[in-house]
Amino acid sequence: MKQIAIYGKGGIGKSTIAANLSAALALKGARVLQIGCDPKHDSTRLLSNGTAITTALDYLRHTRPDERHLRDVVHTGFKGVHCVEAGGPEPGVGCAGRGILSTFELLAQLGLQSVAYDIALYDVLGDVVCGGFAVPLRRDYANAVYIVTSGEFMSIYAANNILRGVQNYDSSETRLGGLILNRRGVEDEDERVIRFAEAAHLPIAATFPRSDQFTRAERLGKTVVEAFPTTPLAGAFGALAHVLLNSGPYVPAQPLADDDLERVVLGSSTRTVNPYRHRALSQPADATPQPALTPVPQLTARYLSKSVRQRDPLQGCAFAGAVHTTLHIQDAITIAHGPRSCSHIAHQTFTSSARRALTKYGVSLQHQFEPPLASSDMSESVVIFGGTDELESAIRAAATSHPPVIFVVTTCPAGIIGDDIQVVIERLPDVTAHTRIIPILTDGNINGDYSQGLITACLKGAAALLDPDVTPEDDTVNIVAEKNLANNTEANFRVIHDLLAALGLRVNCRFIRATSVDELRHFKRGRLNLLAYDDAYGRTFRDYLAEQHGAVFASAAFPVGFHETVQWLHEIAAFFAKTEQVNAIVAQHRTGYEALVENLRPALAGKRIFILTYGHRLDWILQTAFDLEMEVLKVAVLNYAYDDRFFSRFEGRFAVELNYAPEQRNGDIQALQPDLVLSNFMLGVPEGVRGDIIPICPDVGFHSGLLLAERWYRLLKAPVSEGWRSDASLL
Repeated sequence: MKQIAIYGKGGIGKSTIAANLSAALALKGARVLQIGCDPKHDSTRLLSNGTAITTALDYLRHTRPDERHLRDVVHTGFKGVHCVEAGGPEPGVGCAGRGILSTFELLAQLGLQSVAYDIALYDVLGDVVCGGFAVPLRRDYANAVYIVTSGEFMSIYAANNILRGVQNYDSSETRLGGLILNRRGVEDEDERVIRFAEAAHLPIAATFPRSDQFTRAERLGKTVVEAFPTTPLAGAFGALAHVLLNSGPYVPAQPLADDDLERVVLGSSTRTVNPYRHRALSQPADATPQPALTPVPQLTARYLSKSVRQRDPLQGCAFAGAVHTTLHIQDAITIAHGPRSCSHIAHQTFTSSARRALTKYGVSLQHQFEPPLASSDMSESVVIFGGTDELESAIRAAATSHPPVIFVVTTCPAGIIGDDIQVVIERLPDVTAHTRIIPILTDGNINGDYSQGLITACLKGAAALLDPDVTPEDDTVNIVAEKNLANNTEANFRVIHDLLAALGLRVNCRFIRATSVDELRHFKRGRLNLLAYDDAYGRTFRDYLAEQHGAVFASAAFPVGFHETVQWLHEIAAFFAKTEQVNAIVAQHRTGYEALVENLRPALAGKRIFILTYGHRLDWILQTAFDLEMEVLKVAVLNYAYDDRFFSRFEGRFAVELNYAPEQRNGDIQALQPDLVLSNFMLGVPEGVRGDIIPICPDVGFHSGLLLAERWYRLLKAPVSEGWRSDASLL
């Protein structure tokens, strides 16, 4: 497919030129796509009977990710031309350049690149070639660039700036098709453009006269090609359409210095004859049918966090989630492409979880105290002028130790200004000869919440390291989707590790925690995969690894509570044909469990509890409560960023309310009069109410619920109101 970017100063007529070209190309039988990259979103109006179409940015703003379809943003115009308008923010608000980036990302996610076009035209505002408006200049979009200009000095000045943008992207390639002169009737117009073209060594691909046929056609909501197909003007567009379909080779960008530009355009300097000034035009090609909109499904659109999928308020930042994941690959280096403050906050959060694990559980996580994290140190000037040079320097500095992999994770500023990470990577063949560089384009929280960052880092980063040719080995398992910031993650792993060891099994890889590049490469050695959490986050990992890598998973996640642990052990033992070991393990723990239940039941039997929680898997608490003959008055489940599926094998034995509003809590407490409130948070609970904290990430194993019940026993023996509350009366 030919991809042609048509640039020009705002108001120069480039959209009119582009629309007429698309119409002429369609009449020649070409399958045509036109994408308007101007905030005015009027590029394709003349192809659509003068009506405006839904812009990509409006669609992105108002449509949930899981409800988006390519057919909603690609509209069919004259002779089957497919039309897309990027749109943009209101004048003076936001960043229109970022809007162009978001449009191209949306079209890629919806699979536009898999539709079989003959030619795509990008109609792009060229007054300022910033990161966003320069997207069509990237080699993976445009393989030819034409510039619309008139003889006005500012129009030629904008054309020269566009040449500079092309030159910045093309170190060795040539992609310039030339100038398109759209006359405005200024004095000495043709000669001015000819002098500029010759000085910049550019061909003039076509010249269009100032004509009222454009105005008359626009009043009809049509292109000249459609409204007046037999006129010489329509024929000129047909001739240029043939050039676009058959032209080449192209020429390199050779912009003029500002002083030279003024002297050449406004003066009368003599230049050598431009060999491209007169280009022969020939006849059109045969017609072919337009393609159907049947894109290949895109991977990135299928694996979204719950908050992104349901458009909930974002919990945290995708950049932080991605960094906290890649830092667990201990022999890799992560570079945060953004301000130093972003790296500092991510570093502090990562190391603080290690400090909590050490102080609370006595677990030393040495790799988390000195994480391999670097920054490209974006400053305000970098945000304005682009940060690719700083990123290149940061990568080179990190590569001096020859790590096997460098991850580049992008922050909000990097996403907003549109830094092209792939271009930077292509500049570093000496680095990529020994180190793989993997970009993870989270763009801060632009592309999602903390959970989405975890998912993106795993699915687009770490999963890229998996070797598909590795074969499973006997008695090996992988651990998947642990919660890296939870205080008890390592303690839970040790419990699981010991249970597996008792069955004669070993852990091959933790995806992704405290691992290495080599362990990830050999991920498929694990014959069975064990999910740490059966929540929306964990299920996303499970679905991806099962569908894309053929991974086999146990049906249950890490077990919490006696019943769950027994079932989990039996399933794993059956998979590996080790059932004879299970009964002994269960018997050993059952004795202790039953003894503790008998000890606690006299004090807790008949006590009434109200449960208010973010967690959607509560059977470990409910089993404990029912074993102790307690009464569960109500379970209230709050909206949670990590899950949206409540399930219990005890349903029917208690009242349950999903999507519970937190402000209902105190009213329900007054109405229900529970002996004990169990919740993830206790702030604001009325005085005189006993309560205990439910961990969002509970301890795994046989005795999880009873360890909590021991606290309930002590709480119910203590005074309902703490003594310090009455100290105020003494003052």
